[in-house]
Amino acid sequence: MASSKLMDIGKSVKKKDGYSFSSFTGAMLLAVAGLESFLNSMAYFIDDKNFCYNSFERKTIEEKLDFFQSKFNIDFKKGKRPYQTVKQAVKWRNSLVHSKPTYVEETEISPGDDIRKLPVQHVSVSEYDPYEKLVNEQNADRFNRDIISIIETIKKISGINPQAKCVYKNIS
Repeated sequence: MASSKLMDIGKSVKKKDGYSFSSFTGAMLLAVAGLESFLNSMAYFIDDKNFCYNSFERKTIEEKLDFFQSKFNIDFKKGKRPYQTVKQAVKWRNSLVHSKPTYVEETEISPGDDIRKLPVQHVSVSEYDPYEKLVNEQNADRFNRDIISIIETIKKISGINPQAKCVYKNIS
């Protein structure tokens, strides 16, 4: 839900004010985090004496997703959306979380400038592209939609919904 709200904010603000970049970055990050949180929550419902949650928790997001695909016989095609989006989203998340410093030549910038167009010099070679390259409305929307699609498919096929449900009653 938080990812979707940030998508709405990113779409509603003017591109030149800098908030769309921040909103789309947040939406993309929360989509990936939401998927991993969902998969970890689903694991609590595994009723199998051979299943070890601690081992599961140390797996990659893709390994966790593969586990549930196998467990519930879900056929996400690995070379197509939405599975391919998860691979890209996880790689993007890693590029953000494990980013390496870059130097920007002394340049005057204003809030509306596109930081992806600044001249940069990378401090070290990294297996990840700079995360900024993928931050845009189209990728944020695809990450959000495809990850929601995966979560909804797993919930539907497994019959499990690990989300907390509460009803509040005013007692005053």
